[in-house]
Amino acid sequence: MPHATPLIAETRRILALAWPVMVTSLNWNIMQITDIALLGLISPGEVAALGASRALTLVIIVMAIGAMSGVLVQAARADGAGDLAASGRVYHESLALGLTLGLIFGALLLLFADPMLMLIGVAPDVVPRGGEVVRTIAIAFPFQLTLIAASFFLEGLSHPRRVMAINLAMLPCNALLTWALSGGHLGLPMLGAVGAALGTALSSVAGAIGLLVAAWHLPQAQARGIRNWARIASGATARGAIALFRFGIAPGIASGLEIMGFSILIALSTQLGNATAHAFQIVFSVHNLTFALALGFGSAAGVRVGNAVGEGKRDTVPMRVAIAAGLAAVTTGAIAMLLMGAGSAIVGLFPAPEPVHAIAAMVLGLWAPFILFDGVQVVLVYALRSLGDQLVAGINSTIAFFGVTTALGLFLIHGAGWGPSALAIASGAGMVTSALLNGGRFAWISWRARRQS
Repeated sequence: MPHATPLIAETRRILALAWPVMVTSLNWNIMQITDIALLGLISPGEVAALGASRALTLVIIVMAIGAMSGVLVQAARADGAGDLAASGRVYHESLALGLTLGLIFGALLLLFADPMLMLIGVAPDVVPRGGEVVRTIAIAFPFQLTLIAASFFLEGLSHPRRVMAINLAMLPCNALLTWALSGGHLGLPMLGAVGAALGTALSSVAGAIGLLVAAWHLPQAQARGIRNWARIASGATARGAIALFRFGIAPGIASGLEIMGFSILIALSTQLGNATAHAFQIVFSVHNLTFALALGFGSAAGVRVGNAVGEGKRDTVPMRVAIAAGLAAVTTGAIAMLLMGAGSAIVGLFPAPEPVHAIAAMVLGLWAPFILFDGVQVVLVYALRSLGDQLVAGINSTIAFFGVTTALGLFLIHGAGWGPSALAIASGAGMVTSALLNGGRFAWISWRARRQS
């Protein structure tokens, strides 16, 4: 391949794109862990209410993220082609899309929080408190999705460090607000899980403003048209936002169904008692930390594949994806070994009663070996999206995480009576299935491209 980027140079490029996204993702997960840790000092019931709310809001957030996946793809393609004007158009279209989705989803959560929690199987005694938390989170949805839109745009232009800097600034803000509002400190009322949600919501507002400022000060911002705010209200921007949404329909639906599989596991954990619900929140928080690292490599792969499409260098795609997938496998494999060897010590870092720690350590030990597959599958999904194959990638993810994970979880808990261990096995089976299906799809696309070249 005469146009291929040298292996070492491409590896460095992927690492440079990946690590800020990892830090950003870890930052969000640390915010979530902070909430759980602080609420663990209050009561398992408050942790269960927060977990129930996330079983719902996480589905909506992930659907919105999937629906906006075209922002990263189109920004990376415009950047690869060197088209400044096109990148500016993508920016305004992404903001219009993010704000619109935020208003729609926020309104749905405000109006139908309790019925939606009951629909996904949250224990009836947890629904009222969980609904209060959901309605608090819903208020910040327009800001959260604006934040996500701006993040995808900056990452697509290979500026993930700006996103990282803003997110790091949000971390202490969230910790202080959550501590004060959930526990009743600094003269504020003790709001428990509602206070934790309010702290995160206020932090998201500040983060959205920060990212808009970061985009305003991009190199060549004027030439890109980023500062032309009047364009946001134009018909051309509306049509572009609709096109981005059409691109993201399949990823959005697939992402929602994928995370719904995990949300159903969260809901099932509430049916096994508050101790298991609390324990699974701990394990899910650890999972999110490991997934954050894999997400960095996935984002980098998506950007580099999008760059290759924009540059007209599709022959470099297999090598770029192989490097990102290899790095993800090595990283998540090393973490899996750490979790298997020190799982009890890790879950012990979360404030909780001893029975909760015992359940969490058991579930974590069963789940840890599967995260290697999780790392590889997310790289493949991002790569397929950037190649324009988002529909099949979405179908594969739906089969894996909604089909396999949900069915296996329901069967093992209600049919086989496995208890908490079923949560780990069902989750891991989905990861393996996704890696195999998306890996097979990418291999077929690569083989077909070689035959046609």
